[in-house]
Amino acid sequence: MSFSASIHPGFLGGLALVFWLLFVILALLQVPWKILFREKGLQHLFLGSVLLVAFLWQLRADINFAVSIHLLLATTLTLMFYWPMALLATSLALLGATMTGQADWTMLGINGLVACVLPVFVSHWAWRLVDTKMPANFFIFVLVAGGVGAAAATLSSGLAVIAITWLYTSGHEFSRLASEYFLFLPLTLPPEAVINGMIITGLTAFMPDWVRAFDPARYLDGN
Repeated sequence: MSFSASIHPGFLGGLALVFWLLFVILALLQVPWKILFREKGLQHLFLGSVLLVAFLWQLRADINFAVSIHLLLATTLTLMFYWPMALLATSLALLGATMTGQADWTMLGINGLVACVLPVFVSHWAWRLVDTKMPANFFIFVLVAGGVGAAAATLSSGLAVIAITWLYTSGHEFSRLASEYFLFLPLTLPPEAVINGMIITGLTAFMPDWVRAFDPARYLDGN
């Protein structure tokens, strides 16, 4: 979920923009630039992924005047590139959606946090949980890091949208909008989980080198 129209966030919008930019700067500092500049294949894979996600973020359904639902794919990007490059990819997709009028410029910072930063870090934490606390099993990686991580990332984004809407609407208006949000939010979780899980399953099976968080020696050879 993300905001497609302005709810006139005022100070919160400016504060969110600052925090989003700080996260983007942190991501830029963490990107392995030497590896990225050296490996042409990684460059093409990253740019192709950005273009694909940016296109999919254009395909959205408006719940009401302010909120839209669309695929995030933050989990797939996080597992493919780790969180710094995943955050840059989602941020570029957000800029593309904003430039084409799918989102309002005044909501850029808030959208950056709820649709980029939050889903990417939830996906990162889900992968770290699998990587450090769970058995090295291929199906656990795909189902938990891929599927469950994607559902959790989408849920966190949707709940953040609901919380922000609550801050800027009256009690009666929020009750009406919340009934719509809570109706659609559960419907967004299975598709996000299934699509991310299918993508990660296909990539780890046929192109494991494209998923940097996946170690074939650990998840395949060790079983």
